Amino acid sequence: MTQDTKHEALQPVHPSMKGKLDPVFEKLYNDNVANTPLKPIDLGILRSKYSVLYSYGTGPAPDVARQYDTQIVTHEGITLDVRVYEPDTDGPWPVHIDYHGGGWGLGDLDTESHICKHICNVAGVAVIDVAYRLVPENAFPCGVTDSFAALKYIYEKGAERFSIDPERISVGGVSAGGFISLALAHMARDAGIPLKLVAVGTPVIDDLSQYSSASDSPFKSMQENEHAPTLNWGRLAWFDKLKWSSLGSTPEEIAEKRAQIPAIYGNLFKADNFNNLAKTVIYTAGADPLRDEGEAYGMKLIEHGNEVTMKRFPGVPHPFMHMDKDLWQAKEFILQTAGDIRTALHEL
Repeated sequence: MTQDTKHEALQPVHPSMKGKLDPVFEKLYNDNVANTPLKPIDLGILRSKYSVLYSYGTGPAPDVARQYDTQIVTHEGITLDVRVYEPDTDGPWPVHIDYHGGGWGLGDLDTESHICKHICNVAGVAVIDVAYRLVPENAFPCGVTDSFAALKYIYEKGAERFSIDPERISVGGVSAGGFISLALAHMARDAGIPLKLVAVGTPVIDDLSQYSSASDSPFKSMQENEHAPTLNWGRLAWFDKLKWSSLGSTPEEIAEKRAQIPAIYGNLFKADNFNNLAKTVIYTAGADPLRDEGEAYGMKLIEHGNEVTMKRFPGVPHPFMHMDKDLWQAKEFILQTAGDIRTALHEL
């Protein structure tokens, strides 16, 4: 699928972003991306290159004791690819389940591999990375429902299959994976699946389709960072349209099917019940259009009596955690996330 749209990730830093970016990131971006010719977004090409999209800034990943790919078959009969990382200790292990980012239409088991390896080693836990089905070839909210099915499978069968402790589970992810993980907190609570922690980075929260432009959003960061490098309003709108287009070929068909989807799957603010959710960590980025909605969601959780930790990393854009070779913010995000998981899953 190809669609002409402004794609600031393939242009020099927009004048409106001057003074908002960490000079280290700005140099990294200018040296590696800014002079790339402007092109329309092509989903096929983007998918083929997504796992190395930020390789210019990704640091070396540590070795883990054991890593292997396998599959799980959910209760619904859906086969999902997963990658398992094991620490250098004897099981049964606590387990962190990762759900990758990628705007619902991108990403695979390589997308956050370096982060998963750091978590495995630093937290001393098994990590299971889940490759949920992507849009538009699969109808939204396949990413959410697949991810919950994987969580349920690991909770019920993981002790025997993966030598994990089902009473010590955390979930997390970045961007769309952050949305998924936060949604799973609600779904797991309702299903009686205990989660020790939900740890997310730069999550999408709101339903972008209700806004025709960045200025329509109630969140100031959407206007401040409308032209941010790596993820801007135009790219957000493109992925949002891709997501909803998976429901049908006409506006009428899409609207009819959207009406049948639980509201939370499209907008986390629309959840019916915010009480008694798992401990949550939300990390945001100063130069991310999604910054304020992530922080607003964290405040909503706090207002309902939930335990929440939030931190904003200044001067960096949406996917900064993939640039840990050069950015202190990325290094700190990875180590703090791993530390959060270690504390939550190893506490007595």
